Amino acid sequence: MLLDLILFIVFLVVGVRVALSVRRESAIFNELKGPKSLVWLVLLVPLSPIVLMIVPIQIGWLPAAILASACCIPALVQARRSISVFETSGTSRSDTALKSSHTAFGLSLAGLIYVCIFVVLAVLASGFGG
Repeated sequence: MLLDLILFIVFLVVGVRVALSVRRESAIFNELKGPKSLVWLVLLVPLSPIVLMIVPIQIGWLPAAILASACCIPALVQARRSISVFETSGTSRSDTALKSSHTAFGLSLAGLIYVCIFVVLAVLASGFGG
């Protein structure tokens, strides 16, 4: 429970920083046609620890894990897309946007790893693990 709150705060701080950075670099996103939806999708990632804290009580751990994954996967996909756009741009003006995209990718990946750890622990706690 405490870990969920700590991760929520960490994910929220990093998510807001990435969203603000992407908004600052909106000119380069427009110019190179990078996915600007990353601003909003990265703000979904901090919801995954909250979902894993609240939803299992009401409907079980499997729907909670699916819902928490759904909070992380869209940002992961869009971050990967924007990384490929900025890496192939060939200009140094996109360095800050590329850094923001890498941070968003890492944040989303960390969220998914946390969901996977939650699933493993839930399976072991429910007796299906052996």
